[in-house]
Amino acid sequence: MEEIWQIAGLFLFSAVRFFLAPPAAVIAGYGFLSTVIITFSGGSIGFVLYYKFWQILKTSFAKLFKFKKKGNKKTFSKKNKLIVKAKLNYGMIGIALLTPILLSIPFGAILAANYYPNNKKVIPVFLSSILIWSIGLTYISLYIKLP
Repeated sequence: MEEIWQIAGLFLFSAVRFFLAPPAAVIAGYGFLSTVIITFSGGSIGFVLYYKFWQILKTSFAKLFKFKKKGNKKTFSKKNKLIVKAKLNYGMIGIALLTPILLSIPFGAILAANYYPNNKKVIPVFLSSILIWSIGLTYISLYIKLP
């Protein structure tokens, strides 16, 4: 029963802060395949839920309140500049590759829902990115020993 709770915790951790989940699963004693399955499942289900939830929230909020655009100047942080640069230079694939490691899964899902609301390739591209990072981070966590 304790192992089920541990897997559930790693699953939820993968859905929120993906970058730290594979090392946490390795520290918990899981092997390569188990870690990849747990982290990929948590990250992908988390992404889909956040993506769909944000789309529903955004459309219902827009129906409830009609907003007029204001002409105020936006301030840019380093993170905002990185996101805009990734969107302009690399598009959806750039944001998908940055989401699991630099951004978080919820924030990446919000960006995807805002920038690519009707694109049918969003979910497959982001899930592919999550799988690639899950395999890569698990490999690094298991086989590369830091001094």
